[in-house]
Amino acid sequence: MALVAVAMKVGLDPYWFSAMVNVGSLLGLAVVLLRMARVRISTLRVLTIAGSAALFPQIFAAAAGFAVLPDALLLATVTLLVIERRVAWASLAALVYCLFRPDGVVFVLPLLAYAVVSSKEKWVELGRVAAFFLMPGIAYFAWRVHYFGELFPLPFLVKSDARRVLRLVVAHSMQQSLKYLLFDAAVLMPGVLLRGLRPRYLFVSLIATPTAFYWMMRLDQNIGGRFFYYLPLAAAILLAVHWEQTTPSSRRTVLGVGFVAWLVLIAMPFYRELRTFRDMQFNESKDIAQELSTMPEHGSMITTEAGFLPYYSGWTTYDPWGLNTPEFAHRFVQPEDVERLRVDVIVVHPDQPESCLIQPGWQTHYAGRTWPNLSRNLVISAKASRYELWLVSYGSEFYRQRRGWRYGEGDRECWFLLRDSPFYSGIAEVLGRHHGVGPPESIRLEQAHALHATP
Repeated sequence: MALVAVAMKVGLDPYWFSAMVNVGSLLGLAVVLLRMARVRISTLRVLTIAGSAALFPQIFAAAAGFAVLPDALLLATVTLLVIERRVAWASLAALVYCLFRPDGVVFVLPLLAYAVVSSKEKWVELGRVAAFFLMPGIAYFAWRVHYFGELFPLPFLVKSDARRVLRLVVAHSMQQSLKYLLFDAAVLMPGVLLRGLRPRYLFVSLIATPTAFYWMMRLDQNIGGRFFYYLPLAAAILLAVHWEQTTPSSRRTVLGVGFVAWLVLIAMPFYRELRTFRDMQFNESKDIAQELSTMPEHGSMITTEAGFLPYYSGWTTYDPWGLNTPEFAHRFVQPEDVERLRVDVIVVHPDQPESCLIQPGWQTHYAGRTWPNLSRNLVISAKASRYELWLVSYGSEFYRQRRGWRYGEGDRECWFLLRDSPFYSGIAEVLGRHHGVGPPESIRLEQAHALHATP
């Protein structure tokens, strides 16, 4: 986010900037893996590894703007430096990784701990880790707490607010990881049968510890299984570490098993993510936001889509899910919160079965942090006497036509415009230019949607 913000400040298009960073990271990752394998680096080998990495669903998360590939490159770099016992550089790389991704500590702490414990000069290496990772990290953490007034990053507060089985595991998070764990098991099993779980610290640092952590978190917006990018990466790292000692016949066996495992476990998720990625190639939200930014004055909004709208509109924005608004990270947003803020527009992207009109069976408010509960609380707060409902189709024209939806039907955003807002007419005009559907047609469409929605 910080790099994208800097790119926007200097006039670079964020989409193309992200694309360049992703391509560079993917090629860099291939180079790091080849170095781990002690194989001569060539263009063909780099492109082969990069192409293989692009056959996993996480590539679509990268294409959507998430920092999956830079994170993978940084994690692989830290691992390589630990393997080569370059502890000072490993500590610096670990610091950079954790600055970009705070939950990176679950990977780097076991790696750096191994680097210290396994060294003959433990106190020297501990001093290097302290000087280049622990002390700067603690200093940054202290500054961050002072600046933001928050002990933990807001995403951590949101992700830890989950219902767990036996108070330990979020069932859905565990389920999402299984295909990648099974893939790793299939690919790594031939080596495990020969050598056991060696090197054990890599299994602990790259598979066991982070998986235990992510199983305890709620993983919303897990596009392409992006939170589990480390599992295919761990398999690649462990194969690379032993590649030099692996016989040609064993290499062919591993590659064959890997291909079969990909077909059985990964191919269908990859296809589904490809289709979803194609459906979501649209610029409507960005274009609407840019038009809102041209208004002489800017208003305020609450939006469940805290991406294009805040960035490009420049409007004061509240994130009801809590990833960017501290109040709602600490506690789940309630209808009275929205009424108190009295924003000029409320933008809700509900799950398709959900309605943007209050339904007879609804409660007056919802307490559990789920997406349906979020959208319902926002709809409840947007009373018809104060807010007017507009519907804007979500997704590409290809997606809408493929599903046979008219504008405002199916997958849609619900825009609630404050009737007495000074920005009301301007917002309505912008939405109208982008196929937005206003009343009374919006009400009729939502009533029909509620009748046909799956309970």
